[in-house]
Amino acid sequence: MKSLLPWLALGLAIRLILIPLTLHPDIRGHYLGAYFITRHGAFFSVYDFISRLPRDDVYTRLYGDNFLVYSPLTYWFHAAVLSIESAVIPWGLFVSLEQDIGAAIAMPGIPWLLYLLKLPYLLIDALGLWFLLKIVREKHRLQACILWVLNLPLIYSAYMMGQFDTFLVVSILAAVYFSKSDRPVLGAVALAVGAGFKPFPLFLVPFLPGLKIKNIFAGLFTYFLIILPYLPSPGFRQYALLAQHTDKMWYAGIPISGSQYLSLFMVGYVFIFWMFHYFPKKLPVWGWLLAVLLLFYSVTHYHPQWFAWISPLLILAAVNSPRVWLPVSALVACWVGVVLSFEPSLNLGLFGLPGNIFREINRFYPADRLVSFIRSAFAATSLALLSAIQSHETPKD
Repeated sequence: MKSLLPWLALGLAIRLILIPLTLHPDIRGHYLGAYFITRHGAFFSVYDFISRLPRDDVYTRLYGDNFLVYSPLTYWFHAAVLSIESAVIPWGLFVSLEQDIGAAIAMPGIPWLLYLLKLPYLLIDALGLWFLLKIVREKHRLQACILWVLNLPLIYSAYMMGQFDTFLVVSILAAVYFSKSDRPVLGAVALAVGAGFKPFPLFLVPFLPGLKIKNIFAGLFTYFLIILPYLPSPGFRQYALLAQHTDKMWYAGIPISGSQYLSLFMVGYVFIFWMFHYFPKKLPVWGWLLAVLLLFYSVTHYHPQWFAWISPLLILAAVNSPRVWLPVSALVACWVGVVLSFEPSLNLGLFGLPGNIFREINRFYPADRLVSFIRSAFAATSLALLSAIQSHETPKD
């Protein structure tokens, strides 16, 4: 344990330094829903709250009726944060952040507010590390700890962007932990809890060991219980349950007629499912989840913070098989390239710096083509990584 402490201190220092230095407008989304719950009592009506405001209200004009698109646990957790921290939150500055971010960032209290809004992710971060250290063998724990505290996608998502994808990371780790402990049903429940923040973990449930029907039922039933109080809400059904941002995985396809196409994600997903069905021992438990996520990132124009979901599985791959360090590093490098290709608010703008990297690249080479090459390299490297894991790992890993 003592050997872990310096690295834990380093990881904590990195996070604490980045929290007040970086700000992305998206942090307002989940905290706005939480604000409606805690300050206006909109616990079961949060998805319809903006639509019921006057059409000239500031929130209606700024955000529109369809702004709250995340699953219920997102707003529950952040509402709990606001309630617990209520006595120390500068509410005037908080409202300014929600209503006029340009003015808010110039106020002297913004670093303190950012600490209050982002620090709770440290608890979830620590829980993820606990699961990770329980999963890996004792001889790999120091290495796994180092990779976790230096986990760039997770740091970027939680402590720079202020996003809550850490919950999905922990739900995936919990699913691996329970599956390796011969409790895959609890793993399915863990993934469903993750889906209570963003729905994608439900796609991983069929790849847990044990009886598939039992796992799928446990996962879907848990998710149903989470969303049940909101099913009567028109706003939830229209904007969250069927949110447009969940459709990105279906965009890539091969046309076969004027209106029909082969979905590349679905083709790959079903193929992985049949491989898992007939050859479940070809990959370790975490390897199958890794395969689905690599497919997702390979064929989806994903939001950069979503890459945090796969980070613990890449760590497990690296510590269990040293020879896959190179492809794992290449995948992370490709992700960095993708991050730099997005609008400035997702890279330089996080630090308040001017400049547009994409535009600068375009001066010398078509940037879209370069990013397409990067995404292609990611897909090819994903196949190579899975092949290397398949030929090296054994079921006990």
